[in-house]
Amino acid sequence: MLLGTVTVVGVLSFYQFRRALQSEIADNLQFGASTVMQRIDTFMFSHVENMRVWRGLEVMQDIRVNDVDKRLSHFLSDLRAGQGAVYRSLLCTDPAGRIVAASDPALIGRQAPVASAWQPIPGQHLDGLFIARVAGGEGEAAILRTPIPNAFGSGTIGYLYVLIDWNSIQGLLDEAVGSSSRSLLLLDHDGQVMAASRVLRNRADIRRLRLRRWTLPGAGAVSYIHDGSALGYGEVLVGAATSGGYQQYRGLGWHIVMVEPTAVSFGPIWRLLWAMLAVLLLTLLVGIWISSRVASRISRPIVALTEFTRRFRQGEAQLPLVPTTTIAEVEELHRAYVEMIEALERSREHVVRAGKLAVVGEMAAIMAHEVRTPMGIVSSSAQLLQRQPDLGERERELIGFILSETERLNRLVTMLLECARPTPPDFRPHDLHAIIDNVIGLLAARAESAGVALTREFAPVEMVLECDREQIMQVLLNLILNALSFVSAGGRVAVSTYRDSGALWISVVDDGPGVAESLRQSIFDPFFSRREGGMGLGLTIVQQIVQVHGGEISVSDSAWGGAAFNLRFEQS
Repeated sequence: MLLGTVTVVGVLSFYQFRRALQSEIADNLQFGASTVMQRIDTFMFSHVENMRVWRGLEVMQDIRVNDVDKRLSHFLSDLRAGQGAVYRSLLCTDPAGRIVAASDPALIGRQAPVASAWQPIPGQHLDGLFIARVAGGEGEAAILRTPIPNAFGSGTIGYLYVLIDWNSIQGLLDEAVGSSSRSLLLLDHDGQVMAASRVLRNRADIRRLRLRRWTLPGAGAVSYIHDGSALGYGEVLVGAATSGGYQQYRGLGWHIVMVEPTAVSFGPIWRLLWAMLAVLLLTLLVGIWISSRVASRISRPIVALTEFTRRFRQGEAQLPLVPTTTIAEVEELHRAYVEMIEALERSREHVVRAGKLAVVGEMAAIMAHEVRTPMGIVSSSAQLLQRQPDLGERERELIGFILSETERLNRLVTMLLECARPTPPDFRPHDLHAIIDNVIGLLAARAESAGVALTREFAPVEMVLECDREQIMQVLLNLILNALSFVSAGGRVAVSTYRDSGALWISVVDDGPGVAESLRQSIFDPFFSRREGGMGLGLTIVQQIVQVHGGEISVSDSAWGGAAFNLRFEQS
């Protein structure tokens, strides 16, 4: 009777777990499809917005004189270079369709690209903008076209074309699925497949596929189970989302479909079921054998272990003592349980940190996309203005402000990217004392102007470490600058080194306010900063670099009452 009850409860639990997992995966697919669709909308908006801005620039009026001084062609070439591999080419034509300026000089004099169907791009202030897809010798491309208005009268003086490499859009799909078992499809408003992630893209017939019988939402996102034979799968879980546009760009009616085979989604459930049955059978057999032989011997330590577990669950400050028993297995169970709890706590901290770094990575990608594109346009436009011969001193000063501020923004974006995707180190043997001297030399003037004494105290032995010199310099620069920012005039900052058995130590100490005990666990977290205006990434980058070098970093109180940052590197 007990066996039957356990079996029924296990089966019911299995199906409940399966339903809960299916709902969770479906929601995740729906969210994933919405996220990818939003990224594609954002991607298209940025380039549509570029077209809208560029067509109104004064340099576009050079079409009227066939770009005789090649100024427009140079401008188009600079724009293409600023976009990396996204733009295949940029070109301007006269009203008859003859190319008069292009990022590639070989295209000048030819006819404009011809597409079978131009689709207007809906949105406020986007009138006259069209998009089409073409296939050529270099592969598929999306073409954006907009008329260039006559700045000195009415009508149109020509057209601006931008050819976007279709691989850029397919790259967004590949990046979204990564190495997972999921696949992505990009469909047009009629359900025709336009692009697919890597696995489905290898199918020769994927571009001829039309998913008319699949549920594609008119707006928002949906999730459901569908027959996946059209994609070469069995039953699949589906998350589908429709383009909702971005800001004034209203979208093109495209759809994103994210699929995952149920055989993959529910594979762990079936394995869990068989494991549960095997464990159940084994437990019954072993339980019968043990209960018939050693029931009286094992009951007392088990009760003690149960009491220990109950007290431990209630959060006692100190771990309870090992239950008194002569059974080695119970002692081992206690040790394994304690180790598991400690490992779970460490894992939780790692997951929290990984989540914060994932936010940094996402922010870095968004800022690199959202900031550098307009920043490049601003910088290019300022450089073009700077070349004007009739500018006064005030105008040149303002243009200089524009260029310096865009460079500062570029450094901020670079810092985020360094935190999200650190550069692999180039390990070579370097003298740590020489590196520290170099860093102190760079910061000596700053310390002197702040009225802070910056000193060093080296170990009497040679300190050679296999490291990336530039990254270790970055670590020391960040730590010393951080100390200088908290030490008031007349204060002290010191860098010292010493060696113990098998390790090299570097300490950066100061007599500032120090770091409170309650903050030492979170001081290396991304975006945690005690300085007004600080981004909170400096110490995160420092910890990443130290860990990549196989070292550890900790913070404690200095002998002067301030903070002490201690770096420890293993020495083979």
